Amino acid sequence: MLKKGHVFYRSQNKDYPVAVRGEGVYLYDGEGKRYLDGSSGCLVTNIGYGVSSVAEALKNEALKTGYAHGSTFTTEAQEELAALVTEKAPEGLDYAYFLSGGTEANETAISMALQYHMQRGKSSKYKVIGRRLSYHGSSFATLSAAGNVERRKMYSPLLMNFPLIPAPHCYRCYYGLSYPQCGIICAEELEKTILAEGADNVAAFIAEPIIGTSAAASVPPKEYFPRIREICSKHDVLLICDEVLCGYGRPGSYTAQELWGVTSDLTTLGKGLGGGYIPMGAVIAHKDIHDVFSANWGKFYHGYTYQGNPVSCAGAVAVHRYLREQKLFEQVGPKGELLKKNLHAAFSDHPHVGDIRGTGLLMGLELVLDRSSKESFDPALSVAEKVRETALEEGLITYTGVGPTADIIPRDYLVIGPPFTISEAEIEMMIQKLAVSLEKTLMKLGYAK
Repeated sequence: MLKKGHVFYRSQNKDYPVAVRGEGVYLYDGEGKRYLDGSSGCLVTNIGYGVSSVAEALKNEALKTGYAHGSTFTTEAQEELAALVTEKAPEGLDYAYFLSGGTEANETAISMALQYHMQRGKSSKYKVIGRRLSYHGSSFATLSAAGNVERRKMYSPLLMNFPLIPAPHCYRCYYGLSYPQCGIICAEELEKTILAEGADNVAAFIAEPIIGTSAAASVPPKEYFPRIREICSKHDVLLICDEVLCGYGRPGSYTAQELWGVTSDLTTLGKGLGGGYIPMGAVIAHKDIHDVFSANWGKFYHGYTYQGNPVSCAGAVAVHRYLREQKLFEQVGPKGELLKKNLHAAFSDHPHVGDIRGTGLLMGLELVLDRSSKESFDPALSVAEKVRETALEEGLITYTGVGPTADIIPRDYLVIGPPFTISEAEIEMMIQKLAVSLEKTLMKLGYAK
C-alpha cells in the first residue's frame, strides 16, 4: 500500500485511489480494480494508455538531447512536430509555438496578439474580449478573459477588467430566446461590445469553438462562428480559438473551427496534443501574424523554460504518428455517432437529463430536477459530482463541469469524452455504467426515476 502524506492535493479531505497502470482505455489502481476511462482523464488521453511507441520516443529523446533552451537552439523533434500539427490545420495556420499546457498556450496567444498590434503601431489595442461562459486557464490573464464565476471569484481583485459577452448556449440562452428566431444575438453582441470599448482598444476575442467544462460540450449554431469571424476582421480584432479541449481530432475534425469553415488568427492546442504522456500545449499562428513579427521586431518577447522542450516534442510527435497510423482521427466521427446514439437511447426520456449535446467524442449531459421546466437541482446537492463519485465506484471515470452556466446559475453536468481507441463494446459498457451510476445517485438523494 502506498504511503501518502506530503502531497498538496486539490481536495484535502478526499481519499484518492492510487493509479498504478494503464492499458487501452483502462486505468488500474493499487488494489487491482479496473476503471474504464470515459473522459480521457480530463479530455487528454486520446490514444489511450500504455502505447509503447510513445514511451520509446520519450526515452530516445531523453538520451539524445534531454534539454535545449528555445532561445538558443531548435531541435529535430520541435521542427517535426511543427510540420505535423500545421499540416492538417486550416490554411494559413502555418507556425507553431510549443509550451507545457493549455494555460500557457492561451496566455501566450494573448501576449502574441498584443505584440502583433504593437508592431503595427496600434499599442492602444490591449483589451481581450471573452465570454461569460468560458474557461481558458488558471493564470490571471486567462482568468481575466473568461467568465467562469466559480474559478474567478477568489482572484477577482487581481484580474483585469476585460469585457465579457454571452456565449452561444442554446439550451439555456442568455437572452431567453430560441434559435433560429434569436438572430444569433450572442454573436452580434461582439460587435456592440467592440464599438462600446472602442475598436482601437480591442486586441482580440477569445472563445472555445465548442464550450468545454463550462457548459459540457455546448455546440454553437452554424451561423455563429462565421459571423464572429466577419466581425473580428471588420474591426481589426484577432480571433483566438481556444481548442485546448475541443480540438485536435476530438470533435470529428482536426480542429473544431473547421466545422464552420472558419480560420482563426491564433489557435491554441493542449491536452490531447501530448496524449497524457507529456505536458504539452501549442499556439498555431496564422502566417499573417508571423509575417508581422518577421518584418518588424523579429522577436517575440515571451517565453517559458520548457517551451519547445525536445523530449515533450518527441513524445507529441509519437502521439501524432500513432493517431495517423491507427487512423484514429478518422474513427472519431463514426464512434462519436455511436456514442451519441447510445446516450440518446439511455437518457433521452430520462426525467432528470435535460439535455444531451456535443459532437464527435465530446459529449455532455445536463442533469436537472425537472426536465420540462429545465429547473436545476439545488447546487448544494452537488448531483453531478455525486454521480462522478458513484461512477468511480462502478469502475467508470467521468468528468464534471465546473461552476455557473450561460445564465450565471450553477448547473450539474457530466462530460463524456473517451479515448479515440475505445471500441463499440466499450462504448456500450460505458453508457451502461453511467446509467447505473446516475440511478444509484438519484436513489440515494430520493429522486428515483
